Amino acid sequence: MLANKKPTILVVDDEKSVRELIRLWLESQGYDVFVAGDGRAAITIAATPETNIDILITDIIMPQMNGRDLANRICSIKPFIKVLFISAYTAEILSRYKLCPEGSDYIRKPFTKETMMERIAKVWATSPKWKELVANEA
Repeated sequence: MLANKKPTILVVDDEKSVRELIRLWLESQGYDVFVAGDGRAAITIAATPETNIDILITDIIMPQMNGRDLANRICSIKPFIKVLFISAYTAEILSRYKLCPEGSDYIRKPFTKETMMERIAKVWATSPKWKELVANEA
């Protein structure tokens, strides 16, 4: 990982206004961004061989496929991906239903641009890859 390289980010949220706002924030900071409205569209983007994705930002509760299942599927295509979950639900609820593994990076909606940028920087600099995080689960 290059110290000055900004990660390429895939944003997945079933709410168009949320994913577009995040896309605008990220692009204004110089990030390359892909967006998808659901898990199937996200997997299609990730499966394109020339598409590099470093960080997956995904809502956890979405129709058809939850964020954890999406992270697992994308990790099978892009094994070095890191994940940042976003959700309106509390971390306790997500943990209780095993939707958010222990140690996952998570932001509760609503959040500010500053919070999002700080968390992306943390995820990129210090968070484990998704496959390492879920491998440590009991």
